[in-house]
Amino acid sequence: MNIGSFGFPADQLVKLEKILKLSKNNRYLLTEFDPNHLPDLLLVFGIENLDAEAIAALPRGYQSRLIIVSKEKPTDTSVSHLGYPLVSSRVVRTLDQMTSENEEYNPEESASTNEDKENLFQKYAAQAESAHRAAEETISERNGYNVLVVDDSHAMQQALATELQKLPQAVEIDFADDGESALEKVESNQYDFMFLDIVMPGIDGFETCSRMREQPALKKTPIIMLSSKNSPLDEVKGIMSGCSTYLTKPINPDEFQKVINRVSNWVAEFKKD
Repeated sequence: MNIGSFGFPADQLVKLEKILKLSKNNRYLLTEFDPNHLPDLLLVFGIENLDAEAIAALPRGYQSRLIIVSKEKPTDTSVSHLGYPLVSSRVVRTLDQMTSENEEYNPEESASTNEDKENLFQKYAAQAESAHRAAEETISERNGYNVLVVDDSHAMQQALATELQKLPQAVEIDFADDGESALEKVESNQYDFMFLDIVMPGIDGFETCSRMREQPALKKTPIIMLSSKNSPLDEVKGIMSGCSTYLTKPINPDEFQKVINRVSNWVAEFKKD
């Protein structure tokens, strides 16, 4: 199944290509948009691109195969919509719904056949939207993560940000350079999980973690403690202060993914409660 794209920034194309590989029901291949060889479905980035000459010139029967990717929903309710930032489960679910019982697009099909397919795809779009709303109410991890990174090293902050941006889910990241700043941020923001360095100016990570756990809203929030040492004593002190797990510096991508997989499962369970 060929999935075309129009108007996507380069970084979002990379993310989209990764997401398409996650589908277990269909094999999706990201292709360049070619008006002479139309893909099975076409993702259009931004509502404004609906007015682009190449999109406006598409055959009427093909309009139902457009999926608009944007933060706001288009006013035309007949057009399928995917929320932005892209979330892997949402993208895959929409494409799976819309490709069910679908055959490749043939521009030589009769108008009546195209109208039948248009109605069919609108039905799938409505089903997909309903499924999205239900999923969003029960599994918050699929809507992306809000993350706090607490470390006095800006290089370490960027290293973590780089790894987090590789996740298929959307990630919003806040940074704090010390424990006091972190405590101020958690009072006014809600985070799905946090990375917390041990050695920092002012209060250290152990004290910061203990004071965070005193707040009822943070009792279950996963806190990943960052340590440049793999000392059993540090691990014991971390557990006593309330940390959820450890990540050793420098960041190892494989170990990072293992930790994030555990944390994402925790987040999903906590949000169900």
